[in-house]
Amino acid sequence: MASRPTPRISVVNDNPDFLELMSAILDEDAGYEVTLFNGDKTSIDELAESRPDLIIVDLILGGASGWELVVLSRADDRLSGVPIIICSADVIALRRREEELERIGSLHVLAKPFSIDEITELVDRLVGVGAGATG
Repeated sequence: MASRPTPRISVVNDNPDFLELMSAILDEDAGYEVTLFNGDKTSIDELAESRPDLIIVDLILGGASGWELVVLSRADDRLSGVPIIICSADVIALRRREEELERIGSLHVLAKPFSIDEITELVDRLVGVGAGATG
């Protein structure tokens, strides 16, 4: 029986501590293949080249907008079907865009702060069970 390839997760954030935390949780603990991107320097082409099965993006990325990456990825054939998790502590911005968020396919919102269980359960649900999980 052939083993299923490990799901690839691309994390886009401008906070090095957050990127390190996501790597520890999703790569080291859960067994996913994780690619980290410095948010304010990430292009849609770089993101597409990582061939993600899931994208995790912060809404506010220094001088850039995670929202732009969401819109661009939905318009890009290479990324249009990839589920996206928006992580943000900016609850006001999330509420302001609530209707827009609901219209975009396969988009999930995870408000910060969130627990390790919340992120791993959502990721497992969206891309399958990680190496360290059961199911």
